[in-house]
Amino acid sequence: MDFARAWFRSLWQSNIWIACNALALHFLIGEHLGLTPNWATSFVVFGGTCFVYNALRYRVLNDEYASAHPMVAWQVRYEWFSQALMILCLGIAAIGAIRLPLSSLMVLFIAIFLVWIYIYILRSVGWLKTIIVGVVWSIVLISPLALAWSLDDVLLSAMMAVFIVGLTLPFEIHDQNFDRMAHPMMRTVVHRLGIYTTIRLSIGCFVVVGLLSTYLGIVSGVIVSVLCTGFVLRCHEKTPEFYYYFLLDGMMIAWLMIEWALPY
Repeated sequence: MDFARAWFRSLWQSNIWIACNALALHFLIGEHLGLTPNWATSFVVFGGTCFVYNALRYRVLNDEYASAHPMVAWQVRYEWFSQALMILCLGIAAIGAIRLPLSSLMVLFIAIFLVWIYIYILRSVGWLKTIIVGVVWSIVLISPLALAWSLDDVLLSAMMAVFIVGLTLPFEIHDQNFDRMAHPMMRTVVHRLGIYTTIRLSIGCFVVVGLLSTYLGIVSGVIVSVLCTGFVLRCHEKTPEFYYYFLLDGMMIAWLMIEWALPY
């Protein structure tokens, strides 16, 4: 039973579910670019997103204060298993990357380099994590599909980055106490700006998503930006944990479902 629970928590902690939802966004982007993703690009998006997000959220496992957090305590106990899954996802991404053009690999290398810089050099700049998450995800989502970008493709990539940032900002509210325990010197967005300003900033991201969706003619983007705004307005310091996971995970897959449900 303990190992089964560890398996489930490892799947969650390694953000495989989030990677699946990122894959849904990837297919949504493919539809709007008029392209059909193949298995190689799907491997890159699934494995790459899972690895990148887990790497960005990596915590100091031997910090006794941080280890009081249930998720970190689990990582300390099952570190070998959690890291093995992260390496597995990197391998999945590598298998897909072998079949991609060199130009795509160079762009993906930039994404990996950004993650490396953050983890080993700029980790004390807490607000940078949210921005890098959005930028790296948009690179991973877009670059395997199209590199000869037109203005609309660039705007689509920017919209996806802003969308991910908008979803990640409320999660900073969820993580604020843990971030303070784990890294006393870290000052994330919510530490610097406060809860209500962070919520306004998240809503501002979804306003931008709505405006860019209107310009690009993506009706589903307008709808999902309104939905996200409504959910973010209900975020506060005592919001249950499952609500934040629902917002971060659910809205990604919801966008694709809305797109498929529209009659055009």
